This record gives sequence, C-alpha cells and structure tokens, in this order.
Amino acid sequence: MDLRLILILTGIIVSFLSLALLVTLQVRRSVRNGIRVLRELSIGSTSHFSIEGSLQSCPEPVRNYLRMAMGNSKQLIHFARIKQIGEFRTSPDGDWSPSRADGHYLATKPGFIWKARFGGGLIPAKIAWLELLDGRGFGSVKFLGLFTLLNPSGHEADTSLLTRYLMEAIWFPTALLPSNLLRWNPIDEHSAEAVLHYGSIHVSAVFTFNDRNEVVNIRTEDKYRDFRSSFEKATFTLHCSKYQVFDGMTIPTSVEFVWNLPKGDFSYGKYQVVQTNYEF
Repeated sequence: MDLRLILILTGIIVSFLSLALLVTLQVRRSVRNGIRVLRELSIGSTSHFSIEGSLQSCPEPVRNYLRMAMGNSKQLIHFARIKQIGEFRTSPDGDWSPSRADGHYLATKPGFIWKARFGGGLIPAKIAWLELLDGRGFGSVKFLGLFTLLNPSGHEADTSLLTRYLMEAIWFPTALLPSNLLRWNPIDEHSAEAVLHYGSIHVSAVFTFNDRNEVVNIRTEDKYRDFRSSFEKATFTLHCSKYQVFDGMTIPTSVEFVWNLPKGDFSYGKYQVVQTNYEF
C-alpha cells in the first residue's frame, strides 16, 4: 500500500479516536454537573417526614412490600448509585449487544442521571445519557460517541423519564413511601397503583406483588417509545426478580424491559444490578 495512503488513513483513524474520546469526556463532565444539580435540588426535601406514619397510609400489599424492602431501616435514602451490566437490542429481531449502565438517583424527590454504553469494544457502538432534573427530561443517544441517533426532550421526555423514575425506585425503596408527591391507590391483595406528580406532569404505574411481598412486575401506560422518527405512547412492563440485600435494602437485582405492543411483546433490555451505593 502506498505510504501516503497509509499516512492519510492513519490520520483519519487518529482523528476519529480523538474526537470520540473528546465526546466521551464531555458526557462525563455533563454527568458530573447533573449530579451536582441533583444535590442542590435535594436541599430541604426530607424535613418533617414520618416513615411510620407514611407506611400506615399505604394499601396493605404496598405496606408489606415496603416493610420487607426496608428491613429494620428507619432512615430515608438520600442518594443512590446503581451499577448494572446487561444486554440491549433495538428491534424484536435484532441482535443483543452487551451494555453497562450507571445511574445516580435523588431518592427524596424525582431526579436522576443515567449513562450507559453499548457494545464490547474499546469504543462503544453507542453511548446513551438520560437525565431528569427539576421535572425536565432530556436524553442523548450517540453512535460511536459521535453521531446523534436520538435527542429526546420536551413533554414526551418529561413524562417518560418521570415514569422511569417511579418504576426504578424499586432500587431505592424509601422513595416509594407516600408523600406530597406520591400516593398509592389500592386495587387488590396483590396489586396497587402508584401515582407520582411533579409540577404539571402526572404519571402512574401498577405494581404487582407476590406472596413473598416482592414486586414482580410494574406496568404503565405513560411511557413513550421512539417510533418512525417520532414518539408514541405504548404499554410498558418492568419485570423484577432475584431479590438481594444491599446495605439493609432488599431490591431486585434482575430486571427486564418489555414493550407490550399490539403485535406482541418486545423485550429490549435485560440488566443485572452489580453494585449499589446509598447515602442516608
């Protein structure tokens, strides 16, 4: 091969790698800034809160679940960091891709920063970053760290990410105690509806419990999925299993993300919790 061509190709590859690294560093900086904002939003959010009084106002299956999940803890979780590994795909017949995710959650009011990488190479095939800060949702999905595939914001992102926060609160269960933002509506002995509001956005999800007082699935009609270059609401179910104890909290370590579509269920994400860090 001509030396000149080799030098040109080498320059292109080095430039590409440098730009990908720069974008990765920018995402990390945005995540750090988001975590700082989360901590600022938490100021004064836990005053005058009675855990026992809140438990007594729950429907029975919710009360039994929260007592199981919280164990003997009498403290509210303030922040939670959840690390996961798993696999992800973008279509029902698509290949599964390895994924690693890191979520930072404010557990006293809705708010989180979530970052994930997809693919097993040195440079991830995709990088995703989602945030919910002070009721506003935003996201970015980039191919090879450079090319934007998805950039959700606005009402759909606000609603979907608030719903996601409600469902993923199973990993920091004191956030599911009734409060001025969250209420529980009884359904039957094995299910109850959680309704979460923040600002002008209201979302809900039905939690189903087994005989061990564990949440086995959470179903909502309030999530949007990207479809044909736009967004549409669709039924979504989060399946939960393999409960383990972390810092006194009993949480599901295995979850599966499923869109319940008219043509059939589409399972697109399977994750395992590998590490938690709670601040009480």
